[in-house]
Amino acid sequence: MNFDELYIMNPWWRDRVAIYADRNILQYQQSKFKYDPKVLFSGIDLSIPGIYTLRGPRQVGKTTFSKLLILRLIESGVEPSRILFFTCDMVKDNSELVDLVKLHSQTFASKEKMNYIFIDEITQVLNWQAAIKFLADLGLLDNAVVLLTGSSAYDLKISTERLPGRRGVGKNLIFLPITFSEYLETLSVHLDKLDLPSILALGEDELKIIAFKYSFIEAYFHKYALSGGFPKVIDEFEREGKCSDITKAIYRDFVLGDAEKYMKSRERMIEIFEKLPDIVGQRFSWQSLSNDLGLIIRSVNTIVEYFEFLAYSFIVSIVYFIDPSTKEIRRNKQKKVYPLDPMICSIISETGKKEIAMPQIMELLMLRQLMIPQHIEQTALNLTSGPYFWYSEKGNEIDFIVDREGMLIPIEIKYQNRINKSDYTGMKRVFGKGIVATKDTIGRDDNIVLMPIWLLLALMK
Repeated sequence: MNFDELYIMNPWWRDRVAIYADRNILQYQQSKFKYDPKVLFSGIDLSIPGIYTLRGPRQVGKTTFSKLLILRLIESGVEPSRILFFTCDMVKDNSELVDLVKLHSQTFASKEKMNYIFIDEITQVLNWQAAIKFLADLGLLDNAVVLLTGSSAYDLKISTERLPGRRGVGKNLIFLPITFSEYLETLSVHLDKLDLPSILALGEDELKIIAFKYSFIEAYFHKYALSGGFPKVIDEFEREGKCSDITKAIYRDFVLGDAEKYMKSRERMIEIFEKLPDIVGQRFSWQSLSNDLGLIIRSVNTIVEYFEFLAYSFIVSIVYFIDPSTKEIRRNKQKKVYPLDPMICSIISETGKKEIAMPQIMELLMLRQLMIPQHIEQTALNLTSGPYFWYSEKGNEIDFIVDREGMLIPIEIKYQNRINKSDYTGMKRVFGKGIVATKDTIGRDDNIVLMPIWLLLALMK
C-alpha cells in the first residue's frame, strides 16, 4: 500500500467534510435501523493515550463504529490530519503495517496534541502484535489513541506475542450481534430492566402484571428471532423482510476464506457446516463427532482445532459442563455448540441443506443474552468463563448455568405449548431454584420462575 492509497482512505486530510461522504457513514445515516453502541463509545477515552482492540464477527459493524468515532472527532474540532485510518485487507505483512504508521507519523502526526490511529481488520496481518510493539518501542504511539479492529481472536491462541504494556487506558472491547433488549432500545422501546436474581424473586402476581404491561413487545421478538442481531441484517429485514442473498454470500465467503487461511481447508469447513444442524444444542463428545466425520476428519485433535477456529472467529459458541459443587468446568465432559446468531444459522442451514429448529434458535438467543463481553475478551466464543450447562448421568439436563456474584442460576428453555413439572424436576432437585423460559406460560412453582422467553430476554440486564 502506498501513500496515494492512504489518501484515498483518509479523504478528510484534503477536506474535513469528506467524512460525510464516507460510504459507511452514508449507509449508517440512510439505514432505518441505527444501532448506537453506547457502551463501546464510552469505553474509549479519547483524551488519554491508549491501545484498544475491538473484536467481533464479520459484518457486525466494527468499521462503521470506527468511522462514527472519526466523525465525532472531526466534529469536535480535531485536525483531520491527526486522524489515520486504514484497513489491512491489502497490507502484505507486519513490516508494511509499521511503514504505514511511520509514514503518517512523519508527515502529519502532531508532537504536542493527541493523534488517532484506526487500523481495521488488523488480525488479517500475521504477527501484527510485533508491529504494534515495535511502534510503541519507537515512541510513535506515546501520544496516540489507537483502535485495532479484528474479526477473529484466533491470533490470541496461535501467537506467542502479546500487546506491549500500554501507556494510558487501553483495553480490549468486544462487539457482538445485539441482544433483544438492545434491539428494543434502538427502536426506542424502553423497559425497566432487572438482573437475574431480581427476576428469580418476582412473585406470581408481579410476573402476570409485568407480562400484561409489556405484552406488546412479543411482536417485536418474533421479528428479532428471524433477523438476529447483526445491525445490517436487521436493517435489511426492516426494508425487505429478509436478509439478502448478497449479505449471506459475503459472510459465507469471509468464513470459508478465513478457514482456508488459518486451517488450510475450505472443504473440511463445508463438511462441518453440513454436520452442524444435527448437533446444535445437543450434547456430544469430540470422539463421537470424529466417528461421524471419520471419512472427512479422522483426528479428534483436528476436529477440536476446527471448532476452536469457529469459536475464536465468533461463528459458533462452545458451551462447557460445570460441576455445581466446585463451580469449575469439566473439559472432559460432553459439550454443546450453538451458532452465534440466526443469520449464521441461516448460512449453516443453507450449506448443510437442513434447517436448525426453532427451539434451538431460542436457545442460542438466550445464550447470546447471557454472555458477558468482559468474559470473552481472550477466549471469544470458547466459553470457558460461562455461560455453562449441566447434565446428570441419568440424562437430566439444564440448558444454561450462569454465575452471578457467586450464585449459580440455572435457566432452561422450553419453547413448547405445554409445560409440565417434569420439565424442571432436575433444576428443582439439584439447584433448588431456577428460571424456565417458555413459549407463553407464566407463573411460579416454589423457587422456579416460568416466564415467556420474549419477556425474559427483554427484561434482563
